[in-house]
Amino acid sequence: MAPAQPLRGHCPLCRAATDFQGDPQGNIRERLYCGNCGCNARQRAAARVLLEALEAAGTARVYATEQASLFYRTLRGRVGQLHGGEYGVGLSRRWRLQLWLWRHGVFERVVLRDLTALEFADAGLDAVISLDVLEHIVDTGAALREAARVLRPGGVFVFTVPFYPDKARSRQIARLRDDGQVVFEGRPEYHGDPVSGGVPCFHHFGWDLLAMLREAGFADARVLRVHDPGAGLPQGQWVFRARR
Repeated sequence: MAPAQPLRGHCPLCRAATDFQGDPQGNIRERLYCGNCGCNARQRAAARVLLEALEAAGTARVYATEQASLFYRTLRGRVGQLHGGEYGVGLSRRWRLQLWLWRHGVFERVVLRDLTALEFADAGLDAVISLDVLEHIVDTGAALREAARVLRPGGVFVFTVPFYPDKARSRQIARLRDDGQVVFEGRPEYHGDPVSGGVPCFHHFGWDLLAMLREAGFADARVLRVHDPGAGLPQGQWVFRARR
């Protein structure tokens, strides 16, 4: 079988005309990388929703729930002020992340941040963006309320999670015991992480996540199916957008 031909298009994140590397007929969510910035389909879809939602991206103050990543490095060039952060990393891993940033031309220190307890002032940000993080947080409600707290009126929370569109209600598949041990209700589920190799998943999200966002303080909450072959998105990707 002949290898799949690259899909030619225009990356909405780095704005380059490029070939998207990978099989456009396969599962593209974590693949189909931009030949210029290296970001995958899920990241491009979320970036497109974010940048379209911002009134003035060039002056916007944005918090991203990651820092040592190609996505963060690329998004820095698209918004006015980008704050990143990593969660739950020890000293050795923090040093590896720091070296990664420096090698990729990002000369800032790695900051430890927790989406359930941010140090940002009330209504101080224009946007928060989070990519496949909420499913790894035990208290989803606390994270959603904190995202709402730090956003100004009209600010936007853009995020992705593994979404189950055939499910009306979300399901918690794991809990954290008082001693810190993760206890799964069924088969253990871990998701890949570029550095640690895997982190436990606590939730499978369904359509009630929209109601959870409204209860947390968002005036409007939607889940979008982002589809644009010219942007390296030949298959629709689910992206949530909540407006404060």
